Amino acid sequence: MPPEKRSKTGKAKGRRKADPQASGRAGSGKRPGVFFPIAWVLAVILLSSLIYLGKEARRLPSPPAEKPVPKVQNGPGPQSSDVVSTKPGKGPDRPAASRQSDNRTESSPSTNRHTFEPPIREASSASREPAPGPPSLDISPKAARVAIVIDDLGQDLGIAKQFAALPFRITFSVLPHQAHSREVAELAHLKGLEVILHLPMEPLDPKANPGKGALLLSMSGDEIRRNIRSALDTSPYFDGVNNHMGSRMTGDADMMKIVLQELKVRELFFLDSMTTGGSKGWKVARELKMSTLKRDLFLDDNPSAGAVQSQIGRLVKMARVKGTVVAIGHPRMATLNSLRDAAGYFRQEGIEIVAVHDLAGR
Repeated sequence: MPPEKRSKTGKAKGRRKADPQASGRAGSGKRPGVFFPIAWVLAVILLSSLIYLGKEARRLPSPPAEKPVPKVQNGPGPQSSDVVSTKPGKGPDRPAASRQSDNRTESSPSTNRHTFEPPIREASSASREPAPGPPSLDISPKAARVAIVIDDLGQDLGIAKQFAALPFRITFSVLPHQAHSREVAELAHLKGLEVILHLPMEPLDPKANPGKGALLLSMSGDEIRRNIRSALDTSPYFDGVNNHMGSRMTGDADMMKIVLQELKVRELFFLDSMTTGGSKGWKVARELKMSTLKRDLFLDDNPSAGAVQSQIGRLVKMARVKGTVVAIGHPRMATLNSLRDAAGYFRQEGIEIVAVHDLAGR
């Protein structure tokens, strides 16, 4: 084909190829009504997203220097962030004193702080002074009165004189029918001391000998009264009676009633030596409404000097608590010396040594 024809044909073809595009562009002028609203909606959505992200970006705080611990309030009481911050390795580092102060403030109201802390401090240190408590059981020194009875006198006049020379009033308890019974009772009376009869009674141990004139369960009522009268004839100065031995007799209420009725007629008090815990003498005397009391302490069951001194210390403590105490000792040198040495101690502790009848009640 000649070149001129090819070029014309090509141009012609080219024009035919371009015609559809032209016709498409010409036709597209009828479609803007469909695509334009879609583009507009997309643009609005994009713009709204940008505005929203811009607002959220403004809400975010600048990065903190330290990582904060979120606080979560789960109701009354300390917040969880405060509890975590007091544990090692959790939360911001703070001085130990500051963490302790914050924790104490959050965990308890300030109004209760002083009532809660003292018991903790007291429990943590035994060397601290105790918190104020109830008043002491110690009574007024003027009311701390002690009667000291020396039993088994009547055999040795010399030891009786030494006891009579003590710088405080003691009570002589004199056995009947002894070599110096009358003289010892007379000595005590002349010294202004109280004298009582140390009346022998049947003991629990059948091998033990209570002495001449003892009251026995095998006796009749008349025999008992006759022995009491014979013993009382030793001295006119007896103010009362206490039992010598006698655990078996004092444990029998009926027999003790016979004994005590005779003493009541003579207006004598009865001191129950309490040689056994089962003694009924003191109880029967109270039933008879007679003047009576019972022994609280033996001074020299152990006759060593150290043991007697220990008992004297116990005596003072009992007197300060109970107010009145009756102690019984025996004519031994350890007892004598310990009592002599304790005279200043009694004064220092406000202990008044009195006669038994001063303490006996009805």
